[in-house]
Amino acid sequence: MAIRKRMFAAVYDKLAAAEEPKVRQFRERTAGRADGKVLEIGGGTGLNLPFYGSDVQLTVAEPNPHMARRLKGRAQGLGMSVTIVSDVGERLPFQDGEFDSVVSTLVLCSVGDLPGVLKEARRVLKPGGAFYFFEHVAAETKWKRRFQNWFNGPWRYMGDGCNLNRDIAAVIRQSGFESVEIESVDLPGASVVSPRIVGTARA
Repeated sequence: MAIRKRMFAAVYDKLAAAEEPKVRQFRERTAGRADGKVLEIGGGTGLNLPFYGSDVQLTVAEPNPHMARRLKGRAQGLGMSVTIVSDVGERLPFQDGEFDSVVSTLVLCSVGDLPGVLKEARRVLKPGGAFYFFEHVAAETKWKRRFQNWFNGPWRYMGDGCNLNRDIAAVIRQSGFESVEIESVDLPGASVVSPRIVGTARA
């Protein structure tokens, strides 16, 4: 498991590079909109970092130490001050209502307890605070959903726990936020990792 996490961190940026030009607009609509005191859940290697405003006070929860090391290096290269904690999204070490914004980008597919992570995201947000998310979700067509279900096991193993077939939008809507706005989007050439959703949930 530790070796797989190290290897995934080592190749993550290369795997993401081909899709990154298409994903940029959604990083702008999530990290780019966050303000005040911000928590990013599952910051990975820090691909969202360039999109945060200069006045943001950023904390990133990243439990994979190999990802966190790369994230720290990217933040230093950008001259950014970032607090990195190793806690998982299901058990965040923060007080209720501590953050103005929470961000997740292509991470809810791989958390161990999706409802638990969303409960924590809502808990640490101030009243009226915003949870900005961009995620890939289960397909709507039967044939593609069937393929995702069949291929999910091997994909999870190769992708450090990433699930192809989670109905993340439904779980977000059921997580007790005051309001939820979700847009479904398809990225050209996204193959099995589609469709995507981008949206905002208010605490």
